[in-house]
Amino acid sequence: MTVSHAVQTLSRTKRLWIVALMVLSSVLFVAGVVVERSSGSGSAPTPASQSTVATALPEGSAAREAQEVPTAAAQTNEEGSPVHEAAEQNRVFGIDVEAPWFIAIVVIGMLLLIAVLFVVGYRALLLVLLVSLVAALFDGREVVYQLGQAPYGIAVLALGVVVSRLATAIVAWLARREGQHSVHPPMTSSGSIVS
Repeated sequence: MTVSHAVQTLSRTKRLWIVALMVLSSVLFVAGVVVERSSGSGSAPTPASQSTVATALPEGSAAREAQEVPTAAAQTNEEGSPVHEAAEQNRVFGIDVEAPWFIAIVVIGMLLLIAVLFVVGYRALLLVLLVSLVAALFDGREVVYQLGQAPYGIAVLALGVVVSRLATAIVAWLARREGQHSVHPPMTSSGSIVS
């Protein structure tokens, strides 16, 4: 009696597709964060530029008073203010997902997942699948938020991240399914293997 041990392997092509999609999603993620930070800092006037405009108007004039009131309200971090709402949107489970340390953790985590995929192979596919789906869910939330804010360029980048993460999950699922079928070939009711 011979015992055969089935080995589940991940084809080189599928592994490279998964890695390429994971790298693409990470690059798009970082690019989106950089674009969002640069557009956020460039579009909002600085307090110094606001004060120079305010000093150009005469003291006590209605125009200067009207200009100072919205500026003070926009800078406060009170509940209901735009600053407060933007900060709340960036928090998931109390963690600021746009903080530099969090972005670094996400990128390092993806690189570690790629390394695990190369070392472990087939057995890491379920982890890749789950991480990709969860990340796509959070990135989908970002797409909806960006569409509501109307910076469509950032929304397109976020949509690219979602699509690449979903594509990663699909390729991982297909590779996992293919590996399961190669280990357990279909059998007929008589017990013989169907080719």
